[in-house]
Amino acid sequence: PAPAFRSTCQNLGVAAPEPVGDREGRVLSVGSYSCVSQGGVLDGTVSSGMNIWDVDKGAGVLVTGNGVMRKPGMMVAFTVTEGSYALTMADGKVTGFAGSAKGVYKLATGSAASLSGKAYTARFRSIDRGQFVIETTVD
Repeated sequence: PAPAFRSTCQNLGVAAPEPVGDREGRVLSVGSYSCVSQGGVLDGTVSSGMNIWDVDKGAGVLVTGNGVMRKPGMMVAFTVTEGSYALTMADGKVTGFAGSAKGVYKLATGSAASLSGKAYTARFRSIDRGQFVIETTVD
């Protein structure tokens, strides 16, 4: 199915990676981000979110994530329930990242009320100028 909406995002801050302690190169990465969405019932929303990743040798597996999407007349709170990403490479150099995630809209009000309780699937990838894009499909 075609994505229900697309979000253009930027990282707001990533804490210093915290070594997990069981082997070299495995860390917890905690980051917050902000997005603007285009398309569907969430067109024009501004979102803020936070994810915690278990990162090992450049590949990440989601530990937990959550966020809120807002615009006048609606609000959506979501949880990210699973996800993974890997670094993208070209000519032996890191060029960005790409991955996928799943989650649930835990609360949705106003013009987005129809999303309440629904699951979603998302694909994300880095784009230029330190930004990334998320394409989301409502399941």
